[in-house]
Amino acid sequence: MSGVKVEENLNRLDEHHIAANLFHKPTRVLTPHGTLIDVFTLEPGDPTMEIRRERLDPYLRRTGFYHASLIKRFEYDNPLISAFVERWRPEMHTFHLPWGECTITLEDVAMQLGLPVDGQPVSGMLRSWSKFHQRDIWEWCHELLGEVPPGHIGTTKYNIKLKWLRTRLQQMPLDLDDNGLMQYARSYILYLLGGVLLPDKANNTVHVRYLPLLADFDAIGTYSWGSAVLCWLYRSMCLATDYSVECMAGCHTLLMSWIYYRLPFWAPDVTTAFSFPLATRWAGKKKERMTMLSSTYLGTVYAWIIYKSTRWIEILNVDRVLRQFGGKQGPPNPPLNIDTFHRQSARNDDGWWPVRLSEWFEVWGKRRTDAYRLRIDRADTLRPSHDYYRWYSERTRRFLSAPDALHDPRGDVVPADAPAEYGRGPVINLPPVPRDHRRRRSRRGRVEGHGDHGDDEQQLPEQDRPSFEPDIEHHIPREAPPVAGDYYYPQPVGPAAPSHPSSIQ
Repeated sequence: MSGVKVEENLNRLDEHHIAANLFHKPTRVLTPHGTLIDVFTLEPGDPTMEIRRERLDPYLRRTGFYHASLIKRFEYDNPLISAFVERWRPEMHTFHLPWGECTITLEDVAMQLGLPVDGQPVSGMLRSWSKFHQRDIWEWCHELLGEVPPGHIGTTKYNIKLKWLRTRLQQMPLDLDDNGLMQYARSYILYLLGGVLLPDKANNTVHVRYLPLLADFDAIGTYSWGSAVLCWLYRSMCLATDYSVECMAGCHTLLMSWIYYRLPFWAPDVTTAFSFPLATRWAGKKKERMTMLSSTYLGTVYAWIIYKSTRWIEILNVDRVLRQFGGKQGPPNPPLNIDTFHRQSARNDDGWWPVRLSEWFEVWGKRRTDAYRLRIDRADTLRPSHDYYRWYSERTRRFLSAPDALHDPRGDVVPADAPAEYGRGPVINLPPVPRDHRRRRSRRGRVEGHGDHGDDEQQLPEQDRPSFEPDIEHHIPREAPPVAGDYYYPQPVGPAAPSHPSSIQ
């Protein structure tokens, strides 16, 4: 990173970041993510599929998953996804584009996917159901879904195949009572979670850890599923920035639809009007001709701190993307270092995570209080200010292509009508993150057996669930929604290739 100031922790992970290794590593395009097949695809001469869908619609509305179920087959542009991952910085959870930082927010999730973003965190445990719920997960599965996948009873196979769920839904009886329809609605929700919203890299199974959250049917819609989807996408992109990683998990539909909506010059030529959710406009369509990115984007967004399903925490640094709110963007404060959270996985550790991460759950519960209120000063222009532009240009890699690859448009000329300066944003404290002193190794090094085997996952102290089940919702104040111009967020504070479009301008 010659000539770039590496300070304020902005580029500390460059050793393994794909952006720093583009010119001496093989060209990488992330391998294709599976596309979900619509469950109730209409077949000639078979009107029963539409009947099944119509019978489940009221139950999907009750749970908040109806609009997400409208998103049909979505074509993923893997070179474009790869290019944006190259610009994703895990230190800040923002895309570093030539004109500044931007990111995907919870309002984007609500508008693109139609998922609820307010409510209780999506959490619980990973596999210790007998310990924390005093019942076998597969007995629970039979009660909630009406059936158990063959060969799962008495085993530790905690993944249900999406093909099994799809086949079962397509064979749903047409004369079910209310309880039977709720069972099939739960099956459909699991299918959406594993196939579209919270998929792993394989994209062919769904983990049963989500099943306890579907037990109380009327409580399903009280969870912040949107924040779980966004947090898992954040984490997936952070992992995919490692140059040794070849595929990516997460909701590609959200990422692709966000790119098309916020940067419309990348979008397919679509003449249909926008509909809700916005991702339905691009379903089944893909842009054939790529265009170089320009500096015109605009969006008004909301954002909170984000909790991933069960145990992962990711943070949205709102003060870095104030222009997405139409606000004055000055140099942001240093981001909170959450490398410790990034290095944790779901292996070899479990617990009742609402208690293990209670400090962060408290922050979520207090997100509407004055301590986390951000008042945004509206800007007359979305051009970057002089102080921000100088700060940004000195600390990041604005262009990823080699200087001689294209006609160089990189003169650092700030428009004459750009504001002089805005100053730094406010600071709001968050709980401390445990320090992690382990030496980082790339995935390729671990697979090939190199390095110190003492770098295994950190084992957090065991902390059992209390005798009562924590009620997260009671921490959430029942206040009126924010007035125009007020946004609430917890502001982190810390210590400090030609074959694909990696040369985004």
